[in-house]
Amino acid sequence: MDPISGADHIVLLLRQRLAERARASSRDKAKSRQADDAEATQTPVVQRLASIDGVDDHQLRRALVQNLLTEQFGTSLLNDSQFQQIVGRVTDAIEEDTEASKLIMQVLSGLRAP
Repeated sequence: MDPISGADHIVLLLRQRLAERARASSRDKAKSRQADDAEATQTPVVQRLASIDGVDDHQLRRALVQNLLTEQFGTSLLNDSQFQQIVGRVTDAIEEDTEASKLIMQVLSGLRAP
C-alpha cells in the first residue's frame, strides 16, 4: 500500500468536508441555490483571468482553487480571512505535490487555450 502524501491527506479532508456540506445542502435548498449561483458567476472569472496575458501561474492556480472551494461552500465565505488562508494552504499543497501540480497545470492550460 502506498503511503499517503500531504496532498492526499488534504484531498481526503476536502472530500469529507464536501460530503458534510452536501448533506447540509440537501436539508437547505437556499444554500444549494447559492452554490449554483457561485458556480455560474465564478467559473467565467477564472476563464477570463486565464485569458489575460501576464497573469502569474500561482495567481491563476489560487483563483482556480478558490473557485472550486467557493462552489462547494458558498460565496458568503469569499471575504472570510480563514477561508482565504485555507485557499492559500490548499494551493501551496497542490504546488508542492508533483502529480497534483501537473494536473492543475493541465487544467489551466486548457483554460488558456483559445
